[in-house]
Amino acid sequence: MRTRLAVLLIAFCALPFTQAAAHHSPAMLYDLTREITVEGVVTEYQLGNPHMRIYLNVEKDGKIEQWLAEGGSRTKLMRAGWTAADVEPGDTVVVRAHPARDGSNLVHMEYLTLPDGTERFAEDIRYDEFDDRRRRQ
Repeated sequence: MRTRLAVLLIAFCALPFTQAAAHHSPAMLYDLTREITVEGVVTEYQLGNPHMRIYLNVEKDGKIEQWLAEGGSRTKLMRAGWTAADVEPGDTVVVRAHPARDGSNLVHMEYLTLPDGTERFAEDIRYDEFDDRRRRQ
């Protein structure tokens, strides 16, 4: 009985930490030392949790490849002025992003250029500013 109670108590105490462990650094999946540009036609746009996602058809060597550009969190992006109507299927957009470490057609989007030429920041944190602040301490 005591063992069961101890296990339940430990599990209950650890529960709040599961949310923190669920959030990950983009450096796990993406090479943050490299930046690539991907231009394509939007097939789907989601301003949702946990991240904004833009699905693209990208032409390469005469063939269409399907790509996924993942951006920042819905809450932070909406505070920065993003809406669900900013991007629509059929829009041709340009994504500046960090490539996936495994070479797949997945990118960590930092900037999105809309069809009208407007470039929007699409991430939660400006990593260059973060590094500058960290160095000052």
